[in-house]
Amino acid sequence: MGQYTLPDLPYDYSALEKAMSAEILELHHSKHHAAYVAGANTTLEQLAEAREKENYGGLVGLQKTLGFHLSGHVLHSLFWENLSP
Repeated sequence: MGQYTLPDLPYDYSALEKAMSAEILELHHSKHHAAYVAGANTTLEQLAEAREKENYGGLVGLQKTLGFHLSGHVLHSLFWENLSP
């Protein structure tokens, strides 16, 4: 499976200044959303390793963790697309 990436915003961090400060938008995108992406990628690596080592007991927990991180990533990606200057 490929790696997930943090999408670029379709506008500058300062584009939403009337509703959200550039500082808050940058923090939310570059730290918060990025953490979901990093978490999904780390969990994918852990899943691959568990399967390779035939350690199937932890797969359900890892799959739930992957679902958590991927849902955060997808929902944030939709969030950015639904905001506009």
